[in-house]
This record gives sequence, structure tokens and C-alpha cells, in this order.
Amino acid sequence: MKKFIQENWFKVGLLAILIFSIAGAFYWFSWRPTQIKQRCSIEARLGGLVALSRSSIEINAYYEDCLMRFGLK
Repeated sequence: MKKFIQENWFKVGLLAILIFSIAGAFYWFSWRPTQIKQRCSIEARLGGLVALSRSSIEINAYYEDCLMRFGLK
């Protein structure tokens, strides 16, 4: 195994960079936005439960502000 890595270090390094790039892109463009949207939705709803007089317009505005705060809008 050690000999294989010594002979093919460029290919192994390139493959590692490719794998990390794909994983990073998946995290940044798929996993992260989903988690942020879930968090903002929960915050907006819980905020609505705390202040029962809040209307759905205020909840939607809070949700939009939350998305903007995390850089999705």
C-alpha cells in the first residue's frame, strides 16, 4: 500500500481534493440551506407561540428576516 501511494501520490491527492470539493459543495448548497430554513421556521413559529397576538404576516416577515440574516435571501 505504501508503495502504491508513493508511486501514485498525484492521483491520490487529486482524488482527495475532488472528494473534499464535492462534499463541500453538497454541504454549502444543499445541507446548510435546509438546516437554516428549518431553524428559521422553528424560530418564527415559537416566536408566534410566545406572543399569541402575532399575525401570520408578522411570522412570515420574521421568517424572511431570518433567512436574510443567514444569507439565503
